[in-house]
Amino acid sequence: MIKSLAPIKRQAFFVFCAILLAHSAQSLHALAEESQPTISVKISAGHSRFRVGQDIPMRVEICNRGEKDVFIAKEIDAIAGNAIATISFTLSHNKGVDGPATAVAVDTFGSKRSSYPPLSGELEKYWIALPPNHFYGTEVVIKPSYFKRLSIPGTYQIRGKYSSRGFLAKDVNNPLLHYAEELKQLPYGAWVGEVETNSVQIEITNKH
Repeated sequence: MIKSLAPIKRQAFFVFCAILLAHSAQSLHALAEESQPTISVKISAGHSRFRVGQDIPMRVEICNRGEKDVFIAKEIDAIAGNAIATISFTLSHNKGVDGPATAVAVDTFGSKRSSYPPLSGELEKYWIALPPNHFYGTEVVIKPSYFKRLSIPGTYQIRGKYSSRGFLAKDVNNPLLHYAEELKQLPYGAWVGEVETNSVQIEITNKH
């Protein structure tokens, strides 16, 4: 009787271990999510109606929804690729979705220089510290050339996606790459990740 029960006991033990490991993995995942700073990004247009060929200024507000301070890229200004942080836009209409068109959230920059100033001055040039429940806002201009549909009168939905690789990104476009070891000693870091924005409706018209 004892011999016949032994395999059952071993099987039960392995099942218990599997459950325990799965629970531990879930706990670690939840802990990682809790420790990751959370932000939200909101876009808005100054007007709801624009003429064909007119620039569309979009206000971008990045809010720290977490419990810790976090660094956010300061500048959002021009179309370019391979940036440290970007915001991309899509244009929805009754026939589908156009885009994305990407706007830089940090100037592209060669990280190698002949001399390096102190980190304090360089950090505040490219990044801003955002306390919990505070937001940072700036303006991005969507050019008519970004979307061909903007030359056609109609009603459209604009949505964005903000992404950041942080100031520790190993990239030649990272102006703070030289200071990586110093940056690791800061009490809080830069936000890293990807987040969707809200949707904004605009109308393109031929009327003045």
